[in-house]
Amino acid sequence: MTRAALVALLCWGLPGCAAAHARPERGAAPARGAEPQRGAEPARGVEIGVTSGMEKLRPADGFPRARAIELTAARGECESAQIAVRAPGGLAALSADASPLGGDPPVEVTLYRVVMLDLPLPSGPDGEAGAWPDPLVPARDPYFGEARRAFPVKLAPREVQAIWVEVCVPARAPARSWRGEVVLRERGTAIARVPIHLRSWAFEIPATTSVPVTFGLSTRLGTEALGRFMDRDTARSLAAAALRHRVTPHGLSHDPPSGRCDGDGCRLDWSGYDAEMAPILDGTLVPGVRGTWAEARIPKTVWDGPEPILRQTLRAWRKHFEERGWGDRLWLYTLDEPKPEQLKELARRARVAREAGVRVFVTHEPIPALQDVVTTFVPNLTFFDEGALSLRSALRRPDRGARPFWYASCLSHGCDELPPRGKIREQMVQRFQGWPGYEIDRPSAAARAMAWLAWREQVAGELYFDMIYAWRGDPWRDPRAFAGNGDGTLLYPGLTSRWGGSRPFPVESIRLKLIRDGLEDLEMLRLADRAGLHEEAARIAQRVAPSIRGFSRDPDAWLAARRELGELLERRLAVQPARANR
Repeated sequence: MTRAALVALLCWGLPGCAAAHARPERGAAPARGAEPQRGAEPARGVEIGVTSGMEKLRPADGFPRARAIELTAARGECESAQIAVRAPGGLAALSADASPLGGDPPVEVTLYRVVMLDLPLPSGPDGEAGAWPDPLVPARDPYFGEARRAFPVKLAPREVQAIWVEVCVPARAPARSWRGEVVLRERGTAIARVPIHLRSWAFEIPATTSVPVTFGLSTRLGTEALGRFMDRDTARSLAAAALRHRVTPHGLSHDPPSGRCDGDGCRLDWSGYDAEMAPILDGTLVPGVRGTWAEARIPKTVWDGPEPILRQTLRAWRKHFEERGWGDRLWLYTLDEPKPEQLKELARRARVAREAGVRVFVTHEPIPALQDVVTTFVPNLTFFDEGALSLRSALRRPDRGARPFWYASCLSHGCDELPPRGKIREQMVQRFQGWPGYEIDRPSAAARAMAWLAWREQVAGELYFDMIYAWRGDPWRDPRAFAGNGDGTLLYPGLTSRWGGSRPFPVESIRLKLIRDGLEDLEMLRLADRAGLHEEAARIAQRVAPSIRGFSRDPDAWLAARRELGELLERRLAVQPARANR
């Protein structure tokens, strides 16, 4: 294994880790206190522009005019920007590279090529067919440390190519500035230099989300699509892709522990389950990032068998999780989105689970018949509409158990194709327009707003059904499901035949970065609560997310809100650090 690969495996998702282990390189950025760099004028005929990670650069959009990357981040936070490149006569072989930002500790710069997808149909009333950016192919992948074929890339005349630039501030870094640059090359010759200035705020956000956020992820489907069926390292790279973005994957292999319970006790072999789940739940797969949610896996034969055996099995799950220190993360999640005819069976399963001391998680709005046995109801976010006052009241009553989770689904765009005209179209537009969600052809704010709205709605966590749903086919060609582009698909298969290297790997998406950014914002909002700044934070949130369907679509508004929140925290925590960190 190469040194780069070893460092990558040790440092999955840990801000600043890889940079701290990197060998010093020639041409490093100047030390702290150096004057801001000015980008060298690009080669004649080449245009360079810089914009934020909140923009989705499409062919017809205006070309960005900024010439330098300016980022501010909390300790433990990742931030992104984009460099747009075009030339009247095109480019034969555009590439990009960047050394770690100079300083102690250095900060690694990760570069990705932004890939455009051609979407023939829109995602409901807010979507738009055409070319949309989403996959982010890394110059060097963060899972196996291998160079990939992100670069060089050929540009047609006047074609715009975006390069995604990501930096992550080490959790224990001092409040300071770092400087460096991205060098753009044509056939190996430098054609432009884009300065980077990163400043860190004097407070830290946790590596593990303070609220559970769990997305479905089948490693059986994922490893098969990558040509390495149930290969351990490939499966772990998929799970790490979620954890790197503050999301806990659930489902995975779906394998329960082997063995059985009977009248003489339980004889379950947890070794296979623990080999899969312990790195996630203990925080060793992505160093310092602990999984926040796990579901009990109960075989059908146990569900269909005698209740005493079911109860015994669930008690064994609770006992094992408590012994491993995971007791606060175990849930029973069964009969997803139950139909009316399933409620009787769901009530039985929930009752037995509660008798066994296992919390019950149900993807449904509150149901009186289940109120005494369900710990947490998980309605679709559309049920939190301002008009659903009875639901909102029921969810917030302290005698109704834990605060609710919520989830986005195809109801954020409409689960059927939108007719071109007519009464049905009018009805669908009225019902489905304006919701937040994770479709490709939606404004970036539709994804980032989710966390801010969860904070405002007092939601305790988030569920999402899948990260690789379209891997049953080829998501590079067709990521559409349930009439939505990218619905249930936040990763792309990185096959070696297309992207090089010796190991297949998960390709991240712009939307996954936006989800992570929103969850980082959520940590700042919760930090503001602990620092006695709830009213100030609420005023900021009110501006960008006044209601579930009324969130701002303006990228600059979101960047300004985050900046104001960060500066507010920095001023307060300089005076009251102890209170905020309790």
